[in-house]
Amino acid sequence: MKLYFTVILRSLLYVSLAIMVYDFVKVEQQFELLRRGYINEFSVSIGNQAGLVFVVITIILAIMNVIQLLVMKKNKQAKVEDYMLPEYDSSDERSVEITGKAVRFAFVFVLLYSFLVLGSYMFIPTYFLDYVWYPMFTTASIPVVGLIAYLISFKVIYSR
Repeated sequence: MKLYFTVILRSLLYVSLAIMVYDFVKVEQQFELLRRGYINEFSVSIGNQAGLVFVVITIILAIMNVIQLLVMKKNKQAKVEDYMLPEYDSSDERSVEITGKAVRFAFVFVLLYSFLVLGSYMFIPTYFLDYVWYPMFTTASIPVVGLIAYLISFKVIYSR
């Protein structure tokens, strides 16, 4: 359960950051269109909800890491991996092997997905002016997809 919670929070962190950056890039896009003469005027309304979500999730993740640090500090035989990875269970002998396999699988998946996403940018040559949302959200989806691939591979390997 802790792994699901951590992956969801980390994914939401990337999504909220992408939304915050998107608002900034959208305004820059409008200024560029105005400068080039494609539009005569524009209006933008930017809310602070994405920023608040980002701050709240960051605080929750920090609190979770501090709690995990304090819990692991009690265990005198704990290793650095026990502090870093929420799914790592020092009492389970298979944990190192399972985590390693899941990380390798997620890494391969991220490399393949990144290649496909970045390659897709050449099909939208004017993406900054016309489709500013596409590169912003597809780039932000790379770590999210990696986290989801890690979660699925960890759960599949762990259930064996």
